[in-house]
Amino acid sequence: MPGKFSLQAKFLLKRPSFTLDIELKLPASGVTVIQGPSGCGKTTILRCIAGLEQPDEGYLRVNDKVWQDERFFLSAYKRPIGYVFQEDSLFEHLNVLDNILFGCKERRRMPADMMPVIQMLGISHLLERRPAELSGGERQRAAIARALAVKPEVLLMDEPLSSLDRKRKAEILPFLEQIRDLHRTPIIYVTHDRAEAERLATRLIEVDNGSLASVQKT
Repeated sequence: MPGKFSLQAKFLLKRPSFTLDIELKLPASGVTVIQGPSGCGKTTILRCIAGLEQPDEGYLRVNDKVWQDERFFLSAYKRPIGYVFQEDSLFEHLNVLDNILFGCKERRRMPADMMPVIQMLGISHLLERRPAELSGGERQRAAIARALAVKPEVLLMDEPLSSLDRKRKAEILPFLEQIRDLHRTPIIYVTHDRAEAERLATRLIEVDNGSLASVQKT
């Protein structure tokens, strides 16, 4: 809905050699891309949203629910988020299906609404394979499916294509565009790749030295 923000946050996180001091208002859909030089705080923002870092001060509200403020901090494992890392982090002893089901409430049964996502990601024929049998692009698509299977209120993606070569990136980008266009979950996406950002972003945030440098709609 235009004008509606699903995520509102303010984080002040002080470290000996770095301070994150940033305020965010992110829309209820689309892809918000965060860019900036190495060490500027991009991944730290995602970790704060995920509850993996606890700021010294600030707040986080998602869909009008308080996830943290000066009196309350929702533990990371209770936050309804999906997180896709640079490396796919699949469980090597599980096949693709069991990896996807790992975060679901009912691990023995695939939610009916996940099958269209699996088909969209082009991995329906890979469900019985182990991660070692997959290409890098296939592994990352399986990781994206696993993140979406938990029905996240926010999907966090931390340079998910950085470990892939150009061919594999080109393979996955159309799937990410489909998720952006068809899936209502807001995505916060960190990348160094300018072309990748321009292709995916509905909003572009520049971060510099732990602070918000600019915000622009694309």
